Amino acid sequence: MTRESEYIDTQILALRSKYHEIQSENHPVGNEIQIGTDRARLYKADLFDGACSIMLPETMTDMDSTDRAVIYQNRNRPQIIKADRDSGATIAFSMLPQTGEEEQRQMSEQMAAIRNDMKKIWKQNVFYDTGEVMAENTPVAWMDFRAYCLDGNLYSFLFMFQTQAQSVLGNFHCSFQIYDIWKPVIIKILTTIQAESR
Repeated sequence: MTRESEYIDTQILALRSKYHEIQSENHPVGNEIQIGTDRARLYKADLFDGACSIMLPETMTDMDSTDRAVIYQNRNRPQIIKADRDSGATIAFSMLPQTGEEEQRQMSEQMAAIRNDMKKIWKQNVFYDTGEVMAENTPVAWMDFRAYCLDGNLYSFLFMFQTQAQSVLGNFHCSFQIYDIWKPVIIKILTTIQAESR
């Protein structure tokens, strides 16, 4: 196979992936979701003893305790961590303690404050978009950025929503090389969040 035909094959796969992504954008999330050129079955992941849930690809399963301790060395690691071992994508959830003033602010305002703080601390990060999607009964604020690590670039997608008067902070991350495959998937599955109101 020549270099030119390899390039053409790569372009065809990229265009096919983009076509599937655009086609699925306007469809509600069902039992499956398009991830690049593949389709993945979804399952309902109950979080924090049923306080909320989200639909996740079946390839994302609980990270085992050894990996959790190695990858998240800080004792304040997220309470729930699910990973797709094949793609290296991970999604984590943390229940944040409320101090009182957060309850008065909208999720998008809280996310903007986190973004501003992060910009001050990690000046090398490249910050991209912010947004808000509406899940079944709750708004979900999000932002994304690129971080530089020892072993490459990391794409991170943070999101927040409210459940039972508590804030949940979610963090999806993967290698920067595959962010364009995962970003539309994550935005789409955020619409499947179900959270118990106060």
